Amino acid sequence: MQELGLTPPQFYVLATIGYAGSLPFGEIGAKMLVTVSNLTGIVDRLEGKKFVARKRDERDRRVVHVMLTDKGAKLYKSTIPLFEKCVGEIFAGLSKAEQKQLSALLRQLDHEPVAK
Repeated sequence: MQELGLTPPQFYVLATIGYAGSLPFGEIGAKMLVTVSNLTGIVDRLEGKKFVARKRDERDRRVVHVMLTDKGAKLYKSTIPLFEKCVGEIFAGLSKAEQKQLSALLRQLDHEPVAK
């Protein structure tokens, strides 16, 4: 990420959009557990680097979608395999059963309301 000039939150936005496709700001914020105001700065910087673009929803102009540009899509396709390899190496010390258990716990967290 550092070689690409991306911060971890910028990479996460890029990866989220690359995986899911164009998403409204609110959905990206919910997936990252950040407010839309915090997300705005991250997307501004990615837009400045020409990795993403904003587009207003045709049915509801209040909704703004964020999508990868061609440059962003190329970056996503070239970096995700490296990222997945690094993550695989991090979790290689766990048994298959432990990996499944961790995965289940993380999915459970994804569906739990965030405590304040």
